[in-house]
Amino acid sequence: MTDPVLACAAVFLLGLSTYRFFAGRHRGTTPALRYTCCFAWCFGASLALMAGRTGADIDHGTGLAGLSWMLTDHLKMGSAGFLALAAVSLRRPAADARALRRRQAGVALAVLVATVLFLLARITEVDGQLVATGGAGPAALAGYDLVSVGYVVGCLVTLLRQTLSWTRQADTAALRTALVLITLTAAVGLLWTAWGLDDVLGALRSGRQQSTEDPVSLALGRLCAVLLLAGATTLLWARAGRAARRWRAAYRSYRSLGPLWRALHAVFPQIALAAGPLPFADAELALYRRVIEIRDGLLILRRYRTGETPPAGPEQPRGGGARATDAAARAEAARIAAALVRARAQADTPAEAADPPQAEPSLPPSAGIEAETRWLTQVAQALRTMPPLPVGRTAG
Repeated sequence: MTDPVLACAAVFLLGLSTYRFFAGRHRGTTPALRYTCCFAWCFGASLALMAGRTGADIDHGTGLAGLSWMLTDHLKMGSAGFLALAAVSLRRPAADARALRRRQAGVALAVLVATVLFLLARITEVDGQLVATGGAGPAALAGYDLVSVGYVVGCLVTLLRQTLSWTRQADTAALRTALVLITLTAAVGLLWTAWGLDDVLGALRSGRQQSTEDPVSLALGRLCAVLLLAGATTLLWARAGRAARRWRAAYRSYRSLGPLWRALHAVFPQIALAAGPLPFADAELALYRRVIEIRDGLLILRRYRTGETPPAGPEQPRGGGARATDAAARAEAARIAAALVRARAQADTPAEAADPPQAEPSLPPSAGIEAETRWLTQVAQALRTMPPLPVGRTAG
C-alpha cells in the first residue's frame, strides 16, 4: 500500500530538484544550490522507495535480497552528505575548497564502505526479514548499520549547528520561520536515524533485521518529510502572501477611485488609455492606469476651474489631522463637481475670466503614486457622497 505522505513528498522533492537543476544551467547557479538540488533528489528518491511497493519490486526483479533496502540507506546517506556540503559551502562560500573536497570524499567513502559490508553480510530474505549468512555475516550487517547511522548522524549534527546559527542571524520573520522548520527537520531526522541503532544490536544478536521500516520509524519519516516540505516552501508562501496583499490593496484602491474616474470619463472620454478593463490579475497595473487617467482628466478640467483658489492636497492642511484632510478632500470634490458642470454646460467654450488663478493638480508629480492614490481615493469617496452630476454633452 502506498503511503500518501511519503509519496507526495517524494514527487515534490524530485520535481523541485529537477526543475531547479535545469533552471540553474541557464540562469547560473551556486555550489550551495547544486548541493541542495542533489539532496532533494536523493531524499526524494529514498522516500519514493519507502512509499510503496517499489522496493519490493526491485528486489524481486533483480533477485537480490535487500537491494532496495541498501539503495534507500545509500540515498539517505547521500542526501545527508549533500546537506552538509551545502551548509559548509554557505558558511565559507569560496575560500575553503579543501573542506568541500573532504566532505565529497567522505560521502563517497561512506557509501563504498557500507556497500562492501553489505556484500560481506551475504543477505537473504526469510519471512520478511533480512538474514545475514556466513560466519562474518552478522558482524558485517551490524557494521553496515553502524556506518549508515553514524554517517547520517554526523552530517545532521553539522547541519543543526549551522541552521541554529543562521536562525539567530535571520533578519526577516519568513526566513526565520523557514530556518526553524529546517532545524526541526534536522532534529527529527536525527531521531529517525538514531532509531536505527536497534538494528545494530539485532544484527549482532541474531544476524536478522526487518526489511521494512517499523511503525515508529515510518512515523518519524512522515514527520520529517512534512517539516521539510513546510520549511522548503515557507519563503514561497511568504512571497505569495505579500503578492496577494499587494493585489488586494491595489484592487480596493482601484475600486475606490471608480466614482472620480467615472465622473471625469463621462465628460472627457478621451482620458481612457485603452478600451476595456485590464485582466483581473493585473490590479496594480490597472490602478496605475486609472491614476494616470484621472490625472489627465484633472489637467483637462483646469480650463473650467476659474475663479477659485488652488485646491488643497492632503499635505497642505496644517491642523486637525485626518479631519482637516477629509475637509480638504470634500472641498476638492466640490470644486471638481462644479468644474464638471461648467464643462458640460459650456462644452467647447471654456469659461473666460480675467487672469484666473488656474488650479494645480491635486498633488505635484513628486508626491509619488502612493500618496496621490491615497489623496485621489479620499476625493473620490467625497465625490461619491455628493448628489449626482447632471447629464449633458461631453467636452474637450
